[in-house]
Amino acid sequence: MSFLIRAAFWLSLVILILPADRENTSDNANLSTSEALVAAQATLKDFTSFCSRQPEVCAAGEVAIENFSAKARYGAKQVYMYLDGDKDQTADTTTSAPENTLAMNEATLKQQELDRQALAEMVRNAD
Repeated sequence: MSFLIRAAFWLSLVILILPADRENTSDNANLSTSEALVAAQATLKDFTSFCSRQPEVCAAGEVAIENFSAKARYGAKQVYMYLDGDKDQTADTTTSAPENTLAMNEATLKQQELDRQALAEMVRNAD
């Protein structure tokens, strides 16, 4: 998501720098640089106050980002272990401490359930 926002920002910046065709642009469409900066600042101010206006949406986004990042870390770890080619190490970690892995998975599930409950409570309180 942040990649898309960054890409849109940089693409917009490049488009603003490019010269325009004078024949196809109307005289009413002229916008000064200072007006464009004021509009950009107002937009940025609106984005930064979004979480204060809609905290339940930000809380849901935070939970989604945490889950996504946890999955990304796990996937990156699996890819690294696969590319590293150290099959013995992966076998040792899975066979030596399955209880530890199970406990970590249960703790993660409990934390996610608490996050969901807190989010549901925030939504109920907001209504």
